[in-house]
Amino acid sequence: MKAQDLLRLVVDRDKEPDERDWCPPLDRRAVLKALGAGALSGVAAGCGTSRSNSSSSSTTATTVSLGASTSSTTVGTAVTLTAILSPSAGTGSVTFYNGTTVLGSATLSAGTATLTITFSSAQTASITVVYSGDSTYAGSTSSALAITIIAVSGSTSSTTSLSVSTTATTVGTSVTLTAQVTSSAATGTVTFYNGTTSLGTATLSAGIATLATSFSTAQTAAITAVYAGDSTYAFSTSSVVSIAVTTGSSASCGTSTNAVTEGPFWTDDSASGYNRSDIRSDIAGTNTQSGVLFNLVLFVYDRKNSCVAMQNVQVDIWHCNAAGIYSGVKNSTNGKGADYTSQSWLRGYQLTDSSGRVAFTTIVPGWYTGRTTHIHIRFRSTYNSSSTGSTNTAQLFFDQTFVDSLDTTVAPYSSEGRNSVTNAGDSIYVSEGGTTLLSLSGSASAGYTATFSIYLPLS
Repeated sequence: MKAQDLLRLVVDRDKEPDERDWCPPLDRRAVLKALGAGALSGVAAGCGTSRSNSSSSSTTATTVSLGASTSSTTVGTAVTLTAILSPSAGTGSVTFYNGTTVLGSATLSAGTATLTITFSSAQTASITVVYSGDSTYAGSTSSALAITIIAVSGSTSSTTSLSVSTTATTVGTSVTLTAQVTSSAATGTVTFYNGTTSLGTATLSAGIATLATSFSTAQTAAITAVYAGDSTYAFSTSSVVSIAVTTGSSASCGTSTNAVTEGPFWTDDSASGYNRSDIRSDIAGTNTQSGVLFNLVLFVYDRKNSCVAMQNVQVDIWHCNAAGIYSGVKNSTNGKGADYTSQSWLRGYQLTDSSGRVAFTTIVPGWYTGRTTHIHIRFRSTYNSSSTGSTNTAQLFFDQTFVDSLDTTVAPYSSEGRNSVTNAGDSIYVSEGGTTLLSLSGSASAGYTATFSIYLPLS
């Protein structure tokens, strides 16, 4: 008896053909005795396996990427999604999803497929595209793409500017993002993005929204802030701010700042009301100073303790108005000797929060004879709690080109004209080595924002 003849002895176990129908009888010992140990090798090898496995087909791997015509839009506005397949020779179709919801399908042409959609509700959509594959190319799925959809917003235009607590950080280190929306009367939320990935959403308060975040990988993060709009103000998007994220820890956690003179215009701020964020008017709310809106965000870190954020540091700020005059003093060199002791505008302080942050709403200062444009800041901390003197005081400065343009083209600064003293000619600026120069974002019409980090103690 030949081995293949044994197949005829197999009892069909059911009415449907399957792989088990081709297995030899259970009593294998009799067959082995009659025909030898190798008789069943060709028959038993396929026992219990699918016939379709007798030959296998291979497919070529693919990748599918996803793009969109915008990263933020309003309810009911068309958005075009584009899928790009590599290799482009793949055929068939792709399906677009929002989360697990199918948005629609499109046929590939030369490796590309598009779908135009709208959204019926406000949301942060998480879009993916899935290629189903063909006889030659395997299926694949794209990374998720975030699109912010907001309710139809008001017709009054808004502007959004973005600042960050640092432009260079390490993996896992907290970074604070600050968005300023103009007008400050705007309400609602701001969503922060790294590229197209949402980092989180924060609620506006007096036109300011902040978010603390960190990064899990080394990269150059491209951060934007998107204001969602409200019933009065239209949505707006900030310019991109880059943050260099590296692995490991920095050799130095921050640049030390030299302590400098407090100047002749410091006054006691122990009176009730000086603890405030908006310092544009007197404590009583009168004598609001005119000038270009300026939002200053400061972060205070402990240079002697691994640069951890310092909480409850009292940060004082004072500076002159657009005409170069200080409140709170009577001095022959201040406002032609006029008495301003009863006034308190452009002065105040705040205590740092758990992230070491304080924020002030003020105006860009002007200048007075002998000095370049600057802002005074004092830090009363566990290192130095003095309320007078120069051991815990620094000064902040502005880019020279910015100052020259402001002083010659923007009212009310232009009435004073260009200052003859530049940064390079200012002894205080020189003594601080240019380490306290502010980087601004925004415009003269919408206002400016700057973020600056200080590492205590001052040198």
